[in-house]
Amino acid sequence: MKESDIRPKDLFNRYLDLVRRDNEALFADRAGFIDVDCPACGTEAVGRRFEKDGFEYRECADCRSLYQSPRPDTATLARFYQEAESVKFWGTEFYRQTAEARREKLFKPRARDIAELADRHLTAGLTRFCDIGAGYGTLLEEVITTNHFTTVSGVEPAPTLAALCRDKGFEIIEATIEDLPQTAPRADFLTAFEVIEHVASPFDFLTGVKQLLSQNGIALLTTLTADGFDIQTLWDHSKAVHPPHHINLLSVEGYRSLIERAGLACVEITTPGKLDVDIVRNTLKENPDIDVPPFIRRLVSESDENIRAAFQAFLADHRLSSHIRILITTK
Repeated sequence: MKESDIRPKDLFNRYLDLVRRDNEALFADRAGFIDVDCPACGTEAVGRRFEKDGFEYRECADCRSLYQSPRPDTATLARFYQEAESVKFWGTEFYRQTAEARREKLFKPRARDIAELADRHLTAGLTRFCDIGAGYGTLLEEVITTNHFTTVSGVEPAPTLAALCRDKGFEIIEATIEDLPQTAPRADFLTAFEVIEHVASPFDFLTGVKQLLSQNGIALLTTLTADGFDIQTLWDHSKAVHPPHHINLLSVEGYRSLIERAGLACVEITTPGKLDVDIVRNTLKENPDIDVPPFIRRLVSESDENIRAAFQAFLADHRLSSHIRILITTK
């Protein structure tokens, strides 16, 4: 898989331009922004800092997580996701042009992974599946084809997307995971793909996961980690760092700390990413003036495809890719 398969350059840059415009229009007044400690381990100590598009990012001095602070509160962030043109563009034009590629490259492999993990970790009788941030229901459609679950449902706060999923025949809880109704049915296998990097409070998010997860159930989260090669190399030039969408880029250590604080147990953490080298290569092509060590520039820009593939495999095997997969369970 290449970055262009799921994020065509021109289309993705149009999206990022809209994000910057949204920031100027919707966050002109930042008086209500709140200063936060590390959302992973809770420490106040700050290491490196940088500013991007008028927002400050901080690196935790203890666990090395990267996070935005000050940041919008929960209500302000929710209003952003309701009104932002970038959000509408992603959900319409971007989705339309990449839907089939994402189904083949992302959602079908995810469904296969879910089935394999269910076989490994779920005991007999645990057969209820739920996806947090169900969106257009593409993952739900693919999970059904695995024949591993008796019920397949989702959590989706956007009314139009929730209605679309219901039209496809899925039961949908129309709420955020942080505001679940007490009557919400428990799930045995819970997923949240690329959600936690967006939320105002990762701790509150995991508290919601804990509420929704059945005893002995498992939850699979995927997101971005600041430990990844492309983020560490590009730092403030990384397109993965774009406020206010990606505000929590926690480290591997940070995720372990957060899971423990939320009263959950970590089953495994892997970084099976495939795009770090390709992302750095493409970014340096687009902006050759970015300051990176000469060795890294030669590695990603001048070496042959076999070397780049071997290096990407090394990153994935040693938890050094920015795409992180976390499997958690109840204690």
